[in-house]
Amino acid sequence: MNKWKVAFFVLLAVIGVSLGSLYVKAIAPTTIPTEMKAPVTKDPTLDITMNRDQVNALSANYLNRFLKNSQIKYRFVVGPKYATVIGTTKVLGAKVQFAMNFVPEKTAAGNILLKAKGLTVGRLNLPLKFVLAYVKKNYDLPKWVAINQRKQTILLDLNRYSRHQSVRYAAQQLKMQEGKFVFRITIPKGEN
Repeated sequence: MNKWKVAFFVLLAVIGVSLGSLYVKAIAPTTIPTEMKAPVTKDPTLDITMNRDQVNALSANYLNRFLKNSQIKYRFVVGPKYATVIGTTKVLGAKVQFAMNFVPEKTAAGNILLKAKGLTVGRLNLPLKFVLAYVKKNYDLPKWVAINQRKQTILLDLNRYSRHQSVRYAAQQLKMQEGKFVFRITIPKGEN
């Protein structure tokens, strides 16, 4: 057999095994953490109303600190219809831009549930379940962010985020079109 034919079939086998491995990793079952309930408290609370620009500035501040040493850079932008994660990553050595649109909803526990509505990588529209499973398995996410690829959602568990903080946070209103976002901050009473 010609050496070029052998090289071609070896390369084809390597590509097939790589794609198969990626597929198996992406669809493998993972644990889905339950949403943490807000503790019942009589501590004083303060409602903070933010506009779209303020929410975007807050998320940029957090992500800049969280992604400081990460190879993957992304930002979270709240628009009039969707909350969008926009970023770049390397695929086969080339920088590729991605964007994922979400519709945010407040949960009964005061957390934020992001329902995925669309994803583009470059100019490709990819299946959301596959990409969410891949991100969940391979990306370093904060412990208070939970991805459920089956339901195509991302839970921002503010109760889990607040657990070790001196104050607690809860979403009260998320009005995308109005650009109005209300969060409740609970300040624990100090020991007297």
